[in-house]
Amino acid sequence: MQNKLRLAVILTALILLSLASYAQDIIVTTDAQKIEAKIIEVSKSAIRYKEADNPDGPTFVIDVADISTIIYANGKVVLYNQPAATNAQPAAADTQPVAETPLTLEPQQPVDESLADISLLSGNTFRARIIALKKDQVAYMIDGNESTLPASQIEKVLFVHTGQAKVYHTISQPAVPKQKPVAKTTPTSALPEILQSGRIYRDNGHFFHNNTYISKKEVERILQRENAAAYHQWKKADGFLVGGAVCTGIGGGLVLGGLLAITSGNYGAVLGMECCAIVPLGIGLGFTLGASAQYNKAIDLYNSKFDQAAVELRWCVSPAEVGLAIAF
Repeated sequence: MQNKLRLAVILTALILLSLASYAQDIIVTTDAQKIEAKIIEVSKSAIRYKEADNPDGPTFVIDVADISTIIYANGKVVLYNQPAATNAQPAAADTQPVAETPLTLEPQQPVDESLADISLLSGNTFRARIIALKKDQVAYMIDGNESTLPASQIEKVLFVHTGQAKVYHTISQPAVPKQKPVAKTTPTSALPEILQSGRIYRDNGHFFHNNTYISKKEVERILQRENAAAYHQWKKADGFLVGGAVCTGIGGGLVLGGLLAITSGNYGAVLGMECCAIVPLGIGLGFTLGASAQYNKAIDLYNSKFDQAAVELRWCVSPAEVGLAIAF
């Protein structure tokens, strides 16, 4: 009997640990929008968070003035900017409202201090992860691809999180006499080749498109607008994600049922329910992993249009001969 109880408790603890990864916070804005997030830091002026379905993605910041309520994963509710109640009774004299001090969650997740904005002498700027800064060149990485730029093309490198800057050239602004403005055309050839294709790149959970990092929702809008097949694949991945959440919920219900059965002393039922919970939890994990693969497949499908070579047929006609030429 004691061995069965010990086994049931250990199995329940393992399953609860697997459910912990699905916990999320909810941020309600003043315009009634709900943001499913994992809150990293709460200060008096702003909230730093990551998207719940992309915990390894970029960190977002929202002002406290734009927040109505925060509902934490543990059930705690913190009220911020609430609308004034109508027909309220006058407040008693000398009564001062007590402001609730927001909670700062510890520990904070480390930020990527290698992320920097590289400004070129041509006027273009792009964001990348710095590998090495040298006197004659800069080595950087985008979407897992390493590349270098000669220092002769770089104005400065500004690190996003630390604010530190490495200046290679100082551009002076000479006095210009009054004249009609001339439109300045910046050649795209000054940018590295990897940034000129219009593709969507994946960078450790981040999405990079047209020289900037974009969110997962922006990726979906691009696919919907430009590639119907890729958008269909993306929505299929959303379905996998929903299926994973449903299976996880079923598994969680079986876990709770097993916990209730412990109080009745029916340890056989406890073991049965805990073992049954493993099946939907495993299916939920499979759906979640499958969703990640489907998201990648949708982006690859979108990028495939840039790999298709253009073929042009030309007729060659002369008094002596007639021919057909194929131009790539």
